[in-house]
Amino acid sequence: MKAIIITLLFSLSTISIFASNSSRDNTITGQIIDEQGNPIEFATITILNQEDQTLITGGMSDLNGHFQITNIHEGEYTISISFVGYEKYVREHLFMEKNGSVLNLGEITLNINPKLLEEVVVAGQRQSVNYEIDKKIVSVAEELSSASLTAVEVLENVPSIRVDMEGNVALRGSSGFTVLIDGKPTALDPSDALKQIPASTIQNIEIMTNPSVKYDPDGTGGVINVITKKNEVLGLNGAVNATMGNFGRYGGDMLFNYRRQNINFFVGLDYNENIFPSNNFRERRTVHDGITTVIEDEGSSEYIRTTQSIRAGFSWDISDRDFLSLETQYGNFNARRLSSLDYQTSIEGQDEVINEHSHSEHLRAFNYLTLTGSYRHLFDEENHELLFQVNTRYRDYQEFSENLMSNADNQSVNFGSRNTEYAPNPLHHWDLRLDYSKPFRENDMLETGIHVRTQNSVNETTFSLYDTLNGEFVRQPEFDNSIRFHRYIYGAYGMYRGEINDFGFQLGLRTEYTDRFVESQNTNETFSIDRWDIFPTAHFSYNLPKDNQIMTSYSRRIDRPGSWTFEPFMTWVDQFNVRKGNPALEPEYIDAFELGYIKQWNSAQLSVESYYRVKHNKIETIQSVYDDGVILSTYENVGTDYSLGLELSYNQAVSKWWDFTLTGDVFDYRIEGERNGESFDQQSFNWSTRISNNFKVNDNIRIQLDGNYNSPTVRSQGRTEGYYALNAGIRSDFMDKKFSLALQARNLLSSIKYVTITEDGELFTYNHNSPEAPSVSLTLTYRFRQ
Repeated sequence: MKAIIITLLFSLSTISIFASNSSRDNTITGQIIDEQGNPIEFATITILNQEDQTLITGGMSDLNGHFQITNIHEGEYTISISFVGYEKYVREHLFMEKNGSVLNLGEITLNINPKLLEEVVVAGQRQSVNYEIDKKIVSVAEELSSASLTAVEVLENVPSIRVDMEGNVALRGSSGFTVLIDGKPTALDPSDALKQIPASTIQNIEIMTNPSVKYDPDGTGGVINVITKKNEVLGLNGAVNATMGNFGRYGGDMLFNYRRQNINFFVGLDYNENIFPSNNFRERRTVHDGITTVIEDEGSSEYIRTTQSIRAGFSWDISDRDFLSLETQYGNFNARRLSSLDYQTSIEGQDEVINEHSHSEHLRAFNYLTLTGSYRHLFDEENHELLFQVNTRYRDYQEFSENLMSNADNQSVNFGSRNTEYAPNPLHHWDLRLDYSKPFRENDMLETGIHVRTQNSVNETTFSLYDTLNGEFVRQPEFDNSIRFHRYIYGAYGMYRGEINDFGFQLGLRTEYTDRFVESQNTNETFSIDRWDIFPTAHFSYNLPKDNQIMTSYSRRIDRPGSWTFEPFMTWVDQFNVRKGNPALEPEYIDAFELGYIKQWNSAQLSVESYYRVKHNKIETIQSVYDDGVILSTYENVGTDYSLGLELSYNQAVSKWWDFTLTGDVFDYRIEGERNGESFDQQSFNWSTRISNNFKVNDNIRIQLDGNYNSPTVRSQGRTEGYYALNAGIRSDFMDKKFSLALQARNLLSSIKYVTITEDGELFTYNHNSPEAPSVSLTLTYRFRQ
């Protein structure tokens, strides 16, 4: 309660100090948008004397594209608005009276540079990646990859992103990041959320590796904000997609929108089943009590992911200054892995080899419900507003694994295990936030707010062994466990931004109080944390002559471990693997520095980003020998890692029918610390590159061909090998673009191989996984009134 009071006082006192109205004398206002209606932030506004075109004053647009230029004397002026990659907007003969007038220019649309359109853009397509002061914006709607599959497949060709064989995403090498949908939290874990979202429903994806303090600091990788498609057309409109592919993949989605005057309704449905077959080989060597056990297994597996959801909502413009919206989503996520493997077990130095066969199944399944409501009020002053948002999320949970090991000769079962983890009560989140923004002084802006997040859950685990005599599973009560968990976070932030001529800045500070509690109800052990954290951010930009721009930023972020990592008991996965949580885990913290440069030509764009990231309390899964042939996996804070890198992106128009984007990421990675009582220090030079080619056959047919390579990298206990891939797609629009047919083929050369190696004293493992390829899908899209 003390933390709540302090948080409220901090925010309310900030609001009260700056809530007084500033002068509106002689002011020019407006909003800058692009051709799709998206706001353009940090565009440069220049006010010139009409007669001699000398500079009078200027400013920059805010995060919503709004601008306000004040203290303009009586006279006649010219306004000029520019942003990298867009055509300059110029309007002359603006008259300002001496009686304190306000001139509202309304929405001002900036168009892509016409030369760029003529030489690069396919049917008006924007560049696939655009850069702003604190984010990359991936334009998804026109990408061929948006015709099928999910947000994960779209992100595979985006700078800063890596995706593994099961669709798990890493942002700047970190699996700890936050996913938002239209700026709102989701009930799913980050990678699961991206697997759930149909790519056809996405307009843009914003990637923020150094987000401002307005966003939660969770996730050392940063924030991925998925912006879904919206339509402002009056009446009913929508789109329907149907997809089918090899390996038994199929799915579809539909989105309908109805707008009438000041009220808008929407509803969306989706269902997708994706099957990812692969071939596997694994070797492990363990030393226990001087005995070296060698186990090799080889076979095949299928990863089957089924998702379905329904979402609906409405927005109501109550007045010109008051806006209300409500949204809900209900869905199901089901991920199942089936494996059939042949095992060979031997003792080094002995001739006997034991041959066995394993059938295993692992299932993760949950239903979820999300409810979000928001109210926004606009004050008389431009950009002066208050936003209240409440979000609640429920999710049940079940994780099930079963393994049967049989004799290779007569198929009689000689070992079996079954492990079930479930939530008897739904995992429950509450998320409440109050955001306030107000212009302050000339061309500056203050933003402040409070944010409360709560999480409660109870997880229970049961374990059974297979009775070979009776042919059934028998529960083992001594391995049953129950964990109660809660985490309450109370935060407040303040951010100030503005500009001085061509120089823009954004400074922020966020403070959070965390109350975390973990209880093992079987052992009555409790583990609690009461902690204050400070998270500063800083962003700067400078516009150079001739369409050059420099940007730099810093942020401090946190990655809080999930509740399952704290479970202080043994859980048998199968005959050869056991896992255990670590209630003493500390959160990861990261200090991230970035420096970027953007250069625009008529037919090309170059962006260069350098970064330096230091992650403290690095969490990794640590493996050790538990018994003969048995490996124990647990979680530990192993030390500190460092990443110093350079990320480049170059887009070039070769002709009217061909353009390409080349990206590359080069970084030096080092990790140092201590594990199992011994110090370690490992280092690797890593790099990846991607090239995407777009070919315009005619106004209705486009072809895309892209390839990528990811180099090997080190971990605290070993390394992962590199791999490359080639993908292709073709899309045809017909019947006045109401219909589209898209064919995609991924991993054309069957070149993707996921290889990880672990070496640590008495333990050696080699894992090789080859997905079956190519993966082919065909998608039909129908649009009406879009």
